[in-house]
This record gives sequence, C-alpha cells and structure tokens, in this order.
Amino acid sequence: MKRGHQVVLFAVLLLSLTILSPSFDFRGSQLNQERDQEKDAFPNTSSRSEDQHAPLEIVVSMSETDFKSFEKMANEVATSQHVEISLRNLEPDTYKRVLDNKFSVGESGDIILLDSAEVQYHAKKGHLYPLNGTTLSKSLGGTVVGLRELTEWNGYQWGMPFDFDAYVLAARSPFLDEAGLAGLPENKEQWVKLVQQAKQDGTDLLSINLNDLQAVIAWLNQFEPGMSPSKIKKAQTSSQTEAYQQIIQLLDQIQSHITAESMNPTISSSGEQTEAPMAVTLLSRLLSVNQGVEGEQDSSEKIAFSALEPLRSRSLVIAAGSLEAEEASRWIEGMTSSSVQTEWYQQANYLPAKQQELDLESQKLITKYDTTDVKSWFPAESSQTVMTESPILTPAFQKKIQQLLVGEITANQYVKSIIALQSSSE
Repeated sequence: MKRGHQVVLFAVLLLSLTILSPSFDFRGSQLNQERDQEKDAFPNTSSRSEDQHAPLEIVVSMSETDFKSFEKMANEVATSQHVEISLRNLEPDTYKRVLDNKFSVGESGDIILLDSAEVQYHAKKGHLYPLNGTTLSKSLGGTVVGLRELTEWNGYQWGMPFDFDAYVLAARSPFLDEAGLAGLPENKEQWVKLVQQAKQDGTDLLSINLNDLQAVIAWLNQFEPGMSPSKIKKAQTSSQTEAYQQIIQLLDQIQSHITAESMNPTISSSGEQTEAPMAVTLLSRLLSVNQGVEGEQDSSEKIAFSALEPLRSRSLVIAAGSLEAEEASRWIEGMTSSSVQTEWYQQANYLPAKQQELDLESQKLITKYDTTDVKSWFPAESSQTVMTESPILTPAFQKKIQQLLVGEITANQYVKSIIALQSSSE
C-alpha cells in the first residue's frame, strides 16, 4: 500500500513540474521548425538558448548618425558594467518584422529600444520581462512620471524610459513681433494676423512635412476641437458644429500659405527672409539646426516654440526570453545614468527621461528660446491623454489629409470626406 502511495505521489509531482516548468514545450519539433524558419528570414541572428555565454543582444532602430553616438555610449557603459554586448541597428521595416515575428518565438534579443506607446501591448502579450524585481526598481523612481506611466501595466513596470521628442510649432520671434503677437498663436484672430503678415512679407506662413502624418495630425489637433479624423468622429456625437465652422474658415485662409515639405522642416534665427517664418517639426530637428547658437539670445534673434501632441518616447525593455536579465538590467541602469542621459541629449538632441536631468535642460531651453518649462507639456492628471499611440490611418484617410495640405480640397470638403469615409468603414 505504501508503495502504491509512492507511485501516486511521484506521478503528481512529475505532472506538477511539467505544468510549472517554463522550458517544457509540448510542441517539440514544431517549435524547432518555427525557429529554423526564423533563422532563414533573419540569418544574422541567433538564439540565446543555443549559446549560454553569448553577449547581450541589443536591438535598436535609428539613423546612422544617432547610432554612432549610441554605439559609443553603449560600449562604454558595457565596459563599466562588465557586460559584453552585441548591437544591431535595423531598418524600420526590418525592426518591425523582428518585433512581430521574433517576440512570438522568444528570439528578439535581450534588450530592445522600444516605442513607449507599444510597451503595454507587448507586456500584455507576455513578451517582456518585468523590471520590478531587477536592480532597476530603484532608479525607475527618478524617471519622468508622464513617461513612466506609459510603461506600467497590471501593477508592474515593463520598460525603463530612455528619451523623448516632441512635435513643436516653431516661429521666428521677430515675425511674431511684426504681427503684433507676444507669443505663438492661441486663437483664430491671432492666426489671421499671422496670415496677413505673411502676405505683407511675400512669404508662405508655415512649413510642414507632408509625409509625416503624426506631424500633420499634431498641428491639425491644435485647432480646438481638433481636425484629425479621430477628433472629427468624436465631434459628430457632440454639439460642436459652430466651432468646426470657425476652424474650417481659418484653415481655408491658412491653406494657400502652407509649404509642403518632403522631410521635417526647420527654421533658424538667421534664416532667409524668403523662407516660411513658422514650421511644424520635431524638437530634435529644430535643436540640431540651432545647436551652434550658445547662451542667451537677443529677443530679435530668438525662436519661439511650443509642444504639440503627441510626444514621442522610447524605453529600454528586457525580452521575456532573455537568459541574462540581471546583466541586462545593469547595462540599462548605466545607459539611464545622469552622465549618459546628458551626453545623449547633447549628441542627439533627444530630451532625457530622468526628471533631474530634464529639469536642468529645460531651464537651458527657456534661456535660449521663447518657450515654456517642459513640465507644462505633461498634463497633471495623466500622460495618457498626451502620449497617444501612433495614428493608424488607411491610405484613403492619409490621401485626404495630404490633399488638404496641398490645397487640392477645401477644409469643408476635407471634413465631409472624412465623415463619409468613417461612415463607409463602420
């Protein structure tokens, strides 16, 4: 009888271990087959499970210029933290495929520099390793709250905020002064004054990247209650018809004074007078062009700018399949240290995600530009209203937005066509 009990207990124990073990996979050869297929698609990658002593694999997607600075700092941090790393800088399309495909088989690398708006999605899918139990748990408290909220889900922290950028409406301060404005426009009347001043100067009013839909939507949404497709849809269920009529009239006046660019434009205090005196662009782009101007500027030379929604943030995450979470967290801690955050901002012009460093750089921006404290870019209640996900628009919606910018359709036609497209897709 005792022997029978032993057999039963052994069977129960074996079953329990089978269920609880994360390494046990009932798919067997099917999983190996999937991994072989992934190797064919991405021949330069390898599974961490195949080489227990392989270096930390870090995956990013950025410009070559940014990557040179990032690579230098990453290797310096690895040396100081006694960690061996392998960096991969992927083209945007390849990067997206790696995230979509590799996460599913646990071979995405150890650390990924991920768009913060996507962190919660991948956390819910079980793709990420929670940082609460790592050495990063303390340093997470020093990050900007508005950025940290994006990486939280189900009571856990799934990413370490690394940097952020912002779309801004920028203008040469002398142009605003000539139009009789003390700062950037905040209502219809002030925009009309700027249009009139541009006519008088014989220039266009505003430059914007026709191919950057996030930039265009950020600008359109500053006209309350908003002119992006999603905002127009919401307005149909509320009594905002009169407000939209005023925006439509204003956009019709601005429309013929827009310069549609093929890349993010910029302006400088020493720019040619024939250039548009205002631009919608990324803050990092604006700062890179005006990087050579040091110290406090005379009011006649300054550039004014204000942030538009949404902000763009990136976070360092650890893949759930990583076998080196401890080493990965040490490297991330080094990359988000005060000195590295400051150096990255100086090199690449992306704002630091650590609150102390951000406060310091914000004060420098206020000295050099006509702008507000960066803290005002984050609403008090929650960053979720500002840090929205990237707009997912069908080609039909994208075409209508671009037609509005280049003057092929009026603002009224744009609104009607957006409503029609939304109705047909429901």
